[in-house]
Amino acid sequence: MSTAEVARPEPLPDFLGFTTLDREVTIDRLPVTGRIPEWLTGTLVRNGPAKFEVDDYRLTHWFNGLAMLHSFAFTEGQVSYANKYLRGQSYEAEVNDGQLYGKQFGMDPCKRLFGRHFAEYSPNLSDNTNVNLTRIANRYFAFNEQPRYLEFDPTTLDTVGELEFDGQIAGETSTPHPHFDFGRRTLVNYTTTMRDRAAYQVFYVPENTLTQHRMATVEVDEPCYMHSFAMTENYVVLVEFPVVIDQEKFVQPDKSFLECFTWQPTRPARFRVVDKREGRCTAVFESEAFFAFHHVNAVEVGGDILVDIAATHTPYETVLGLAPTEDQFDLSAYGYQVRRYTLSPRGGASRIGWEQLADAGVEMPRINYRGHNTRPYRYVYGLGHSPRSIRAMNRLLKLDIVNGTHSAWYEKGCFPGEPVFVPRPGASTEDDGVVLSGVLDAKAGTSFLLVVDGSSFEELGRARVPHHIPNDFHGQFFADLHR
Repeated sequence: MSTAEVARPEPLPDFLGFTTLDREVTIDRLPVTGRIPEWLTGTLVRNGPAKFEVDDYRLTHWFNGLAMLHSFAFTEGQVSYANKYLRGQSYEAEVNDGQLYGKQFGMDPCKRLFGRHFAEYSPNLSDNTNVNLTRIANRYFAFNEQPRYLEFDPTTLDTVGELEFDGQIAGETSTPHPHFDFGRRTLVNYTTTMRDRAAYQVFYVPENTLTQHRMATVEVDEPCYMHSFAMTENYVVLVEFPVVIDQEKFVQPDKSFLECFTWQPTRPARFRVVDKREGRCTAVFESEAFFAFHHVNAVEVGGDILVDIAATHTPYETVLGLAPTEDQFDLSAYGYQVRRYTLSPRGGASRIGWEQLADAGVEMPRINYRGHNTRPYRYVYGLGHSPRSIRAMNRLLKLDIVNGTHSAWYEKGCFPGEPVFVPRPGASTEDDGVVLSGVLDAKAGTSFLLVVDGSSFEELGRARVPHHIPNDFHGQFFADLHR
């Protein structure tokens, strides 16, 4: 349903989105209200933190929670559901031994870090792969912001084990948002190495292989934290926000990500352009300081590179310091905007500005990726909030960046998760399909899978889960995956 904003603030009862989920279930058929399109077949798999305690110790950052997978399978208008924890070394250490394992994102003063587990693998790398997932060579992997890859069975959600790619590129951090190059049929990502000379190592993985190949090495004096990156047909664009990483601290096993970060607002943001054809950084652009977790899209137009980003001017103390005992993002207070930065590699100018593309800011932005990533596009789906409501992402938004307007789905007491667009088979327009979102219903103490029409943005149906699903991060829809 679409509705107007409410006038009074709403409470977030008991911070349900940051409450541990202990149940693991398999349900053949969820109760459905409304209508799920019969053409919608396949499986949505989502990933995110679901356990926020180690013994009696409460974890201090949302990103530190233990990873759980959630699977929604669609067939003939019905929805089945399953959920299961990823059982890597982090899970075994924290659940069975009561020890934190590997580098945490947020600052946890509980220093029960050292034990037999660290003798088995580098203590700087965590296999709590709670951020995103993808399919490579018809195998399924979950990952976080470090170069460790946990494989799982997409039908049972059982953890298969850790994979090390052939020719795996070394590094201390990576991005949980790889791109797929549909022209070259390769997955593209990068790692940041800090043990010797700091550098971003851009690599690709050819389709149907498990081998990483180096595309380019971009050496830098000071590496920066980047959660995602931009890609066009011919370029990879690494946008360095001035959240600078202290290299000496980062390689110490007991230092969290945040203890190694420094927000330097007097330093410019830098756009490092890597030419895929030449395998090197060919241009660097600078702008005023800003921060973003997520890119929206990037397109080459008339020799320019247009980079669209869900940007904020208030990153460090607020967005990066998000504790799992507080409410979520106040996108207006943080200055969230969907911005377009125009890079002109042939123009010679290195200083760039930006333009705002819509009248609302979003987080967790998604587009019709298969049809429009690296190509001109019009619509962005994401999470927003009601300015007169609580400081939380409690609206699902559709932005029209051509008209600069937005549509919204809203229901009081409900908190949607990242929207995933699924095109209708034979779709003739960019928004012909549905948007899927897992919604936390704080009123009922449970969650439901919401299906919204991608064009009209009206609710079509919902499938209710018998328990709450904690605030998760990202998911992918696989049309050919059936359970």
